[in-house]
Amino acid sequence: MLAHETNVLIVDDDIGIRFTLEGIIDDEGYKVRGTEDGYQAIELAKEITFQWVFMDIRMPGINGVETYLEIKKISPESKVVMMTGFSVEELVKQALDEGVYAVLYKPLPVEQVLEILRSGDLTAKLAS
Repeated sequence: MLAHETNVLIVDDDIGIRFTLEGIIDDEGYKVRGTEDGYQAIELAKEITFQWVFMDIRMPGINGVETYLEIKKISPESKVVMMTGFSVEELVKQALDEGVYAVLYKPLPVEQVLEILRSGDLTAKLAS
């Protein structure tokens, strides 16, 4: 799928990370949307099919794993990459067990984010 046909959702309560990722991904030609919490992400997933979702694992309200499980029901073909800046090994393990595509640790390795988007068929779970 070409970049301009690929919908990407960024879910992070940290506005700086969200806007930075949105800008980088938009500059690469992807259609990108951003939101600050899981509830909004679920609503967006009902309206738009996202090929990729980059989501913070720890957010206020509903966490990333719970959000992922809801998005998976709505759009099982969406590939989800969890992002975390905290030591939340229980949530990371749960996310991987539930089938997330990868887990990236903050600060985010931008080249790795772009590599994921470009390849789309990586088989290894990525962690830095």
